[in-house]
Amino acid sequence: MTNIHDSISNIKYLVSNIILFFLLILGFYYRIYGLDNNYSFWTDENHVAIFVRAILERGQPALTNGYSTGVYQWLQYWISALSACIFGLNEFAIRLPSVFFGVLTILVIYLLGKEIFNRRVGLLSTFFITFMNIEILFSRQARPYQALQFFYLLGFYFIYRLTKEKIFNWRYFLGFLGCSVFASLMHGLGLTIFFSGFIYLLIFKASWFGKKWMFLGIFLLVLFGLIFKVQIFSILSSIGRTNNLFYYRVFMTHNYLPFCFLSFVGGLFLFWQKEYQKLTMFLLIFLIQAPIVSYFLFQPFTRYLYPIFGFIILLASYGMMDIGYLIFDIRKRVQGPASNIQYLVSGILIFVVVFSLWKSNKISFSPQKEYSLNADMQEIPEVDWKKVYGFVENTMKDNPKAVLITNWSDLPVWYLGEGKLDYILRKVDIETIETFSGAKIVNNLESLNGIIKRYPKGILVLDSWDDQVPEDIREFSHKNLKKELEVDRLYSVQPRYWPVSVYSWGIL
Repeated sequence: MTNIHDSISNIKYLVSNIILFFLLILGFYYRIYGLDNNYSFWTDENHVAIFVRAILERGQPALTNGYSTGVYQWLQYWISALSACIFGLNEFAIRLPSVFFGVLTILVIYLLGKEIFNRRVGLLSTFFITFMNIEILFSRQARPYQALQFFYLLGFYFIYRLTKEKIFNWRYFLGFLGCSVFASLMHGLGLTIFFSGFIYLLIFKASWFGKKWMFLGIFLLVLFGLIFKVQIFSILSSIGRTNNLFYYRVFMTHNYLPFCFLSFVGGLFLFWQKEYQKLTMFLLIFLIQAPIVSYFLFQPFTRYLYPIFGFIILLASYGMMDIGYLIFDIRKRVQGPASNIQYLVSGILIFVVVFSLWKSNKISFSPQKEYSLNADMQEIPEVDWKKVYGFVENTMKDNPKAVLITNWSDLPVWYLGEGKLDYILRKVDIETIETFSGAKIVNNLESLNGIIKRYPKGILVLDSWDDQVPEDIREFSHKNLKKELEVDRLYSVQPRYWPVSVYSWGIL
């Protein structure tokens, strides 16, 4: 009987690995498919591209005017620069690192799911991570959020393994610490990994924390604080001025209600089974990330909540797999294996969830070349900025004395080069020089009129999404300047359009 049992276990292990291997292959294919189309960057991606170019040209992520972001996104810049060294300075190369982090996320969520629950939950979570549009989308952006999700999952894989040890294991602790550091060098939100994991350790392994460990914890806390002081001060300064909890509630319940409900069910199962350590891990992650992004970050964006999306999938997958146990005989969950009918109930539930996700366009079973940032919430203008600034560049070449005014600084810096932007429109109290682009800030219509009178030729680029354009300038431009071009989309079909208009004066 022992040999038969071992053989069955070996077969299950082999089948799981084969399924995982094919999901990894498919995950990579879905994420890289169509990426070489080199669709235009959106605004924040341009920021990364600018510093990647600076590294390639000058050996450091700093502009010619000395501007740098310090440690903020430092690792993102260097990894993207390595990719650009190999594949060239283009959209494909700068987005490619996120593809690899997306594939690694598929692997690590399986490892974490298997470690916390079992192989079935690990594989089901892996399936969702592989094919869900939101996961594929962020695996194709030149932004650090996919890396954050990967480091968050891997960090808690190490921290969970550490808490299962009877004695302190330096390998797991250093793995967790490394994930925290790397994630923080990708984005300031990476600090939440360190805080969540450290609190988890304090709760369940308090006996490990003698005086020397407390001193180590304080030292690391101070060190992180000094390194990331700018980001921490920015977050703390917004206390009491921001409340975006409603936005994130709408994001989750209107787009991913099945996952919300089933993760709640999974949490109830853990509570009923007295798996308090596992339940605490999920609660800590949710109760730390959600308040931070809701109350400490000025603008609400789905990408800020996205790093913990994998944990929601994990807990929901556990709820799907175990709901059959609850419906028929809760006692069997403890006393013995489930019957076939219980597996059938879970299978039907999984099918219903997958079907509902497919019908609501949250999951794809054929790869797409386009994934919209606005598929869930209306957040970011997806515009063909290449077309906009291609036109601007050609017009400026034909009119070398024309001045350029825009309401974003990173776009002209990327597409036209550093030092090419003359003026930038911003709602600020004082008209100063913007440190990033070196352009002079224009904060009212009167100043704009002065520029138009002073310079016989000029171009004005206005983005309809931005709410920091000084009052009356949009209406004035529409009525008094010549509209040269309007671009309202990047893809043929988009959930929402934010037109970008190019105006001119004195140019025939």
